[in-house]
Amino acid sequence: MPELAAWMDAHSAELFISTVTLAEIEDGIAKAKREGATRKARDLTAWLQTVLHLYAARILPFDLATARLAGSLSDRARGQGHAPGFADIIIAATAQQHGLTILTRNLRHFEPLGVAVHDPFVRLP
Repeated sequence: MPELAAWMDAHSAELFISTVTLAEIEDGIAKAKREGATRKARDLTAWLQTVLHLYAARILPFDLATARLAGSLSDRARGQGHAPGFADIIIAATAQQHGLTILTRNLRHFEPLGVAVHDPFVRLP
């Protein structure tokens, strides 16, 4: 989607990434290697290196304040009958802790957590 890529370039200083998202990418690389998908693993590794370079000063950690918020968000979702994965809960808590909106195609895991979320593939933010 060229429009999204252009928007991201224009707003790059306002975009952040969670350490948990980086862990999910590393998990995907390890899985590709384990399954013998060496080209996919190589491509993902190269892409991750680019992401790490571009976001170097904008990587958000999982700290104590975020951990405490994650516990509250997790209980909120369970109370509504939802069970988003732990990684999504941490990503949501990280975004909320920093006053950010999550950009994702996976709205259904984040909406029950009550955080700001947007699908940029449907409409640019």
